[in-house]
Amino acid sequence: MVKLDKKIKDGVIKVKFAASTYFSLLRHCAVPLLSIATFTPILLTYLAKEKPETPQPQANLETAASPAPIIPSPIAPLTAPSPKLSPSPQSSAIPKSAPSPQSSLSAPKKLAPSVQTSPNTSPNTAPNTAPAAAAKPVTRQPLVVPANYTPPVLEIRVAIKRDVASVLIGVNGPAVITDRQGRGLKTIATNEGLPVIPGANGLKMGDLSLPEVIFVQPTSADGLVYVDDSWYRGKILLVAQGDRLLVVNHVNLEAYLYSVVGSEMHSTAPMHALKAQAIAARSYALVHIIRPANAWFHLGNTQRWQVYKGIRSEYQSTHQAVNATAGQILSYKGGVVESLYAATDEIVAWAHGGRGMSQTGAYKLAEKGLDYQQILGNYYPGVGLARLVLQN
Repeated sequence: MVKLDKKIKDGVIKVKFAASTYFSLLRHCAVPLLSIATFTPILLTYLAKEKPETPQPQANLETAASPAPIIPSPIAPLTAPSPKLSPSPQSSAIPKSAPSPQSSLSAPKKLAPSVQTSPNTSPNTAPNTAPAAAAKPVTRQPLVVPANYTPPVLEIRVAIKRDVASVLIGVNGPAVITDRQGRGLKTIATNEGLPVIPGANGLKMGDLSLPEVIFVQPTSADGLVYVDDSWYRGKILLVAQGDRLLVVNHVNLEAYLYSVVGSEMHSTAPMHALKAQAIAARSYALVHIIRPANAWFHLGNTQRWQVYKGIRSEYQSTHQAVNATAGQILSYKGGVVESLYAATDEIVAWAHGGRGMSQTGAYKLAEKGLDYQQILGNYYPGVGLARLVLQN
């Protein structure tokens, strides 16, 4: 855990997970009005009492039978040439929207830590403003990030498959199947596909009969899990919901952003446009961690939320943009801004009333020499930058 620096004075914002009532107002808020150059620490209290430690495969665990399907080896996305030839962002015309209603199926007791804001730092709904694209950017001093700053380790839960009949699962290294309490059930052979289907009393994985809720979890830091056509960092949750499956990727927030930035914007875009996209995507994700879609996952992986494709949309440029802006979010009066964005100014005007970032516009502003703070100041006038800090 990272504790608050004693030098931080009044005005520090304390944020904890699970204050959905405060952040439900953000869905329709106009993005407000101060200085994008403010850099306020936001404190997070991380409650990990029920978070199980990563289980290690044990000698007495059964090994899953080797199935017929053979899965492809993970690609090397960081060195692969970008297939994108046009400077246009990849987002479709589908605007970001609120999460779907909570599932009527039974939910887990607790699958992730929660956070809530302190009473004196609740966000305020901003008044309507003119379209942000019309704002004139101004020159500001660059943010000063502490040399020893490390972004907090926050887990985001992303639904990558919903209401499907089956999936093919595989791993690229040592991995174990666990139950909801983190108890090891089976080990999995490397690079061999295991079809998973819902059964009468739980899940069927190849020849194995398993509980209705399981995790597929690599036991090494660089382990990946294969789901149908993509490799994912973190661990994979599989839930039987009648005769259908829900598949959720539990992944570190910063690692999630490596893929989101590469999915939402071209990896060949100017670096400051990618940095602006990284901060907007991080702020949007944090709002949904605080205000989740339901008890199983925080948000989905499509244009309705943010596009997320696993490691196949990670590039050296997206890693650089995320790492260079590590832990930075958009904040207004103690609240985290749900930083809406879309491909063009026209879509921003249509979907969000002109309040939000145009990805094409960000690309053009970066080409003109504006840095990421100026780009964000142009599209989110008055919103400040803050960094997240964990507190026990």
